[in-house]
Amino acid sequence: MTIKNGYDGFVDPQELLLGTDWNAVEHCCPNVAPATPLILLQLLDEDPRVQGAALRDLDQAVTHQNTFYSATAPAASFVAAILEDPRTLAEVSDRTPYEDARYGAQPPFPLRVGLLNWLRSTAEDANHTAERPPGEQADIDAFRAIRPALFEAARQLLADNSQEVREAALTAILPLLTAPDLAHHIPALRDEVRALAVGDGPHRGRAIDALASWGEETSSFPRPTRQAVVTNSTPTDPWCA
Repeated sequence: MTIKNGYDGFVDPQELLLGTDWNAVEHCCPNVAPATPLILLQLLDEDPRVQGAALRDLDQAVTHQNTFYSATAPAASFVAAILEDPRTLAEVSDRTPYEDARYGAQPPFPLRVGLLNWLRSTAEDANHTAERPPGEQADIDAFRAIRPALFEAARQLLADNSQEVREAALTAILPLLTAPDLAHHIPALRDEVRALAVGDGPHRGRAIDALASWGEETSSFPRPTRQAVVTNSTPTDPWCA
């Protein structure tokens, strides 16, 4: 099985997994949550229910409570490599039946969007400078080191057929542009970010914030009443409770 990742030809997810010594890295709860390589393989399962559960585990184990672990960077590399796999178009939910019963059913969404949102959220966490993100500095640095590869993977989806995917891809790119070696891409993306800022999608607030950080006047953009929730987090947290 080969997967076109859009920026480095074709990759074999099995090779990506075999290229990491998973015995040497870990996520939040190795004795409770599924092992990271199992989570990653289940993202490509043929059953959308399994894929949704894997997306949930990715968020709640590999980046538990916005924490960086030694498994975070290799997991992010794998996610970037599979973004264009057709199986990421599956409509999924990352909630349990109990949560749907308690909080209301969650409309299904493309797994591709969920994966982009996870990359975006993790990149935002890696950008925190006033207060260091939770986790070991080496694990944070390992994620920051792969930002160029994450950027290239997300950029391929700016021309996706789905507006929802395009907007999620652009928003995933925004926190990556704080990397010094990626900042030169900002001028080419300004128009797309402006269009996102004047739209009515869930990422509008982030687009406005990005423009402001680039020194643009944003007072003419109507601010959303509150930042839309577009993470993959769920109401309950089964790991490391």
